[in-house]
This record gives sequence, C-alpha cells and structure tokens, in this order.
Amino acid sequence: MSAEASLETTPEARKKLIGLLFERIITHGELELADEIFHEDFYWPQFDLRGPDGVRTWVRNFRTAFPDVIDTVQEQYAEGDVVVTRVALTGTQLGPYLGMPPTGRSARWTATGIDRFRGGKVIERTALFDPLALMKQLGHTSITLV
Repeated sequence: MSAEASLETTPEARKKLIGLLFERIITHGELELADEIFHEDFYWPQFDLRGPDGVRTWVRNFRTAFPDVIDTVQEQYAEGDVVVTRVALTGTQLGPYLGMPPTGRSARWTATGIDRFRGGKVIERTALFDPLALMKQLGHTSITLV
C-alpha cells in the first residue's frame, strides 16, 4: 500500500485502511504500516497513546500477550469521518495482559473499534470489548470489581 492510497477519503478506502490495522498490523505484526494508517497527531484516549509509535507500542504489548492472535474483520460501517468495525479475535495468552499473568489458555472474543479520520488517516480511536468475559475464558477467576 502506498502513502498516496492512505490519503484517499472515501468510506471504502477508510474501511480498507482499518482492515489493515486488524488483519496485517495486529495479526501479522506489520508495524511499519502504522505510519500509513495513523495520523502523526493520532490519540487513543483509553490507553493514552499518541501517534503511530503509540499504536506500535500497543500492538507489541498485545502480541506479547497473545502471540498467535488472529484478528478478523466481521463487519464495518463508515459514515462521514468515522469507521466502525466489529472484529473476532482468537488467541492464547502467553504473556501478561491487563495486569494478569499468562495462563496458556486460548480465548475467542469480539471487539468493536470506532476510528475517526482526519483526511486519509486515523486521528482518534476507541475500542470496546468485554474484558471480564475475556478474563474468565483465560482462567482469571479472581477478578475483583471496585
């Protein structure tokens, strides 16, 4: 994918870019693609991450926890400068995740990403999933809610 392609602003082009996040950056660890997808001023408030380097940091940590992760796009909707994507994930927890030690167990879960674009690149993202259901699948049964 060229840098020129990342500047396209059609809904289909934006959906394709977000697909690259899940299917190539997260699943295959192609971290260099973050520069083509994420704006230099990108912000992910949930994790207080900024820019393409922030995305790379998050992906490295996630892939350390789930090195065999497969992140597959299930459906996408795009309107205006926003793309909403539902993905299905599978992975085996072989590293720490959300402060929990590795269990060696596999899990299947879904997540929804909401990505806002500025021009042809993502400027802000939110990810929604059920961490308690995931932790239960992984065998973390002593979770305490405060």
